[in-house]
Amino acid sequence: MRTFLQDLRYGARILLHNPGGAWINVVMLILVWAGASGAVNCQTHAEERRKAMDLTDEEQEIARLNQKWADWIVAGDMNALDRLLDDDLIVTSGSGVLKGKKEEMDDLRPTAEIKTYFFKVDDVRVRVYGESAVVTGQAKWRISLQGRDIDNERRYTTVFVKRNGEWRIVAQHLTKLAPSPPK
Repeated sequence: MRTFLQDLRYGARILLHNPGGAWINVVMLILVWAGASGAVNCQTHAEERRKAMDLTDEEQEIARLNQKWADWIVAGDMNALDRLLDDDLIVTSGSGVLKGKKEEMDDLRPTAEIKTYFFKVDDVRVRVYGESAVVTGQAKWRISLQGRDIDNERRYTTVFVKRNGEWRIVAQHLTKLAPSPPK
């Protein structure tokens, strides 16, 4: 099987050795490149699916709960969040403020003055250690606060513990992203 670079080199050689039909060769080279880049794109998606399939059942369950946590915040589903967040929850905010479950629930509760437009989690990694699990990821969300849109982006670590057969969030830490290095 030829690689993408081999196909590009082959197309370039044909172009150089056949100047009379250059425009046809350019079109062919573009088609070869487009086909190869599509294959590369499909390969990337296939690898992501493979990584997801490599997760154990418990890791998949935690990853689903992590996504539901984000979805429930947007939906304002306080009952679901109440079930997911443990009564002993400790949240360390990006500014270093410690909050318990009550304060976190108050912060997440939709009001007339605050609305969450979206809450996305990316770069999620899950590790299960018996009856506990650690999730790390990057969260991006947008809220409207008194009519003003505010974008947020944080790295986060969430600790889950299995209690009475149910996974619950017992601790969470959020931190601001490091600034990008100058180019």
